[in-house]
Amino acid sequence: MTETSGNVTYHDMTSYKLTSLRETHKDHTRTRILDAAIDEMREAKLDALTVAKVAERAKVTERTVYRHFLTREDLLKAVWPRMQARVGSSGFPQTADDLIATPLRLFPRFDEDEGLIRASISSETGREMRLSSNPQRQAAMLACVADALPELDDAAKRRRAAVAQLIDSAYAWSVLRDFWGLEGAEAGRAASEGIAVLLGRRSAADERDLSPERVYSHGEEK
Repeated sequence: MTETSGNVTYHDMTSYKLTSLRETHKDHTRTRILDAAIDEMREAKLDALTVAKVAERAKVTERTVYRHFLTREDLLKAVWPRMQARVGSSGFPQTADDLIATPLRLFPRFDEDEGLIRASISSETGREMRLSSNPQRQAAMLACVADALPELDDAAKRRRAAVAQLIDSAYAWSVLRDFWGLEGAEAGRAASEGIAVLLGRRSAADERDLSPERVYSHGEEK
C-alpha cells in the first residue's frame, strides 16, 4: 500500500530525493571538471587544453567530460566564467564607474594567482577562451563608453571601447608588472587612472588617490 501525505506519495518523495542527489552529484562532477581544466592551464608550458588531460586530472573518463560538455569548445566557454570567479571578477562592467573600478579590484588578485593569469594570456587555450566571450566583453565596453560619453559617434565610441578593453586586461597587468615593476595594487591604480582619463572622468593632471571603494560620477568622487 502506498503511503500518502496529502497529494504527495512516498514514492514521489523518494523519487525527488534520488533526483536531487543525482543533480547534486552531476553539479559536483561538473565543478571538478572545470577546476581540473583551470589547474591544467596553470602548467607553465601549456599550449592547448585537451579533454584527455582534463579527464585524467579530474579523475573521470573522457566520456564523462563529454556528457557535461558536448565539445572541447563548450568546455572552454564554461571554464572562462569559472576562472573569472576565481580571481574575483563579478562579470563584465556595465557602467563607466564599474569599469574604472575594475582594475583596482582585479589586478591585485592577478598577483595572487599569477600562474593561472599568465597561462591565460600566453597559451592558445587562453586566447580561445577570451575570444569565446569577446562579443559580450565588447558589448560591455561599448556600454561603459556610452555611459560616460554619449555624445560620441559610433566610430569614436568603438575606438574608446577598444582601448578601454586593452587597459582593463590581464595583458595590461602583465606589461605594467614586467616592464614597469608595478605590483598589482599600483598597476591597478595606473590602469584605473588611464581609463578614467579615457572616459573623460578626470584630467591627466588629476592626482587624487584612488581606491576600490571610490568611483567617479561626472568627474567627482562619490
